[in-house]
Amino acid sequence: MKIKYEFATETVEVEVSAEMYALHMELNRVEYNNNHRETRRHISLDTGLEHSEWLRSYDSDVYQQIAAEEDAANIRAAIDALSDSQKDLIQKIFDEGMSIKDYAEACGVKPSAISHRIRTIRNNLKEILK
Repeated sequence: MKIKYEFATETVEVEVSAEMYALHMELNRVEYNNNHRETRRHISLDTGLEHSEWLRSYDSDVYQQIAAEEDAANIRAAIDALSDSQKDLIQKIFDEGMSIKDYAEACGVKPSAISHRIRTIRNNLKEILK
């Protein structure tokens, strides 16, 4: 029987007895099974960049998302605790993008008064969110 060895530049065949051939085949099977058992759940780092997402940890993303959702819920609750006029000011200036000057003209007050109200609202929110 012949055992065939393939190298990078050549192929060699060796004539062996049936007994040696059976032993060779058994050792190859055992080596294959051991290698398969040890590596079948592993991902080679040589597989390329397209698999780099397998190396990324998703735990931190989940925790950050949960924390952001909790923060948003707390901020909404804090805003709900403000007076209606304060909520209106927040909505007009921060949500709709109205300028302080335009809001002051609509309310019939000076822009410095609106700036003071915004400072008061920020302080109130800080107290609520402690």
